[in-house]
Amino acid sequence: MPRAFAYGNVFSRQTIGGTPRLRIALDGEHDTAVRALVGRLHGPFQLLYVLHTSRTGAALGRYESPELSAAAVDDFVTVFGGFLCQDARHDVWVRSPDDDATIVWDRHNLIYAYGPLEPFESVLRHFGVRSGAPPPIPDPHVHHYHREWDAGEHAVLRACDWCMTPLQEPDVQFVETSH
Repeated sequence: MPRAFAYGNVFSRQTIGGTPRLRIALDGEHDTAVRALVGRLHGPFQLLYVLHTSRTGAALGRYESPELSAAAVDDFVTVFGGFLCQDARHDVWVRSPDDDATIVWDRHNLIYAYGPLEPFESVLRHFGVRSGAPPPIPDPHVHHYHREWDAGEHAVLRACDWCMTPLQEPDVQFVETSH
């Protein structure tokens, strides 16, 4: 029987394509961490909700919000935190162009933080997250798309005046094949 994977509440610095970032691997409370990281930024913000798997027949795509205040982002993560933490049908990005910062919360419950790394590290240490190399994602592993969160999918898609665009290649979870 599959069991939840524990990362160990660690973060590490990485450089990807010349861009520094934090890779944050938490065992829980991802929504609280995202809210705290966003709290270190000035905004305004944009959300990108990437729906790559749907149990409800909703259109797969990249749903981009209009410009949002810090309070609106905090409300979104507070209201939908359980769904975002417990279901793997999506990735969520929070972008603050004025801060040159992006926070990405992916389907593996990893968080990637780009921008002011020192303040982000301070937030993480405050929550007891320590510096260290996160373990690799187990291979093989499974993603769960829970029936009890189907209403959450609908609610997220109604929560904003989203501008939807197609998935990009790295977003695609499943590729249909012909037999």
